Amino acid sequence: MTATLEARVRRLEDRQELSDLVARYGRVVDDRDADALRELYAADAVFDAVAGPITGRDAVVDYYRQRFHAYGPSFHVPHSQTVEFLDDDEATGVVTAHAELAMPEGTFWVALRYQDRYVRGEGRWRFRERRVQQLYAMPLRELLDDLGAPDRLRWPGRPTAPADLPEETP
Repeated sequence: MTATLEARVRRLEDRQELSDLVARYGRVVDDRDADALRELYAADAVFDAVAGPITGRDAVVDYYRQRFHAYGPSFHVPHSQTVEFLDDDEATGVVTAHAELAMPEGTFWVALRYQDRYVRGEGRWRFRERRVQQLYAMPLRELLDDLGAPDRLRWPGRPTAPADLPEETP
């Protein structure tokens, strides 16, 4: 059965709002705007990255506040986003991105995928889950020679580890 023109337009508007959500995320993280970041996450949000899963909007924002003090300027760049709607108020998505971070140890680069779950609540789309997978995370000076090395996760203060991508991809 063919969707109505109204339903098709609504889906296009939803896709654009989700794209804007992803773009806004990078900007507010780079601007260190914890209040704006808070508005991007659902109350029951889960963020799973370097420190492991963090549950609840307040806990997620607290995590970011701690991370803001761990590095200097940053630049988060989303490259692509695919979206699959589960119903009118819930969707999943995959976002590919890069982040450039000024760390005490030097310039740090990260290539990653966000495995997202979105929910429409309080009148707008928000992140319910963001799970990070990394192709690499290392100082820029090492990236030039080591992109093909298996131990591409080199976060300061953590043991060097194998990359998530593509090694963990089915």
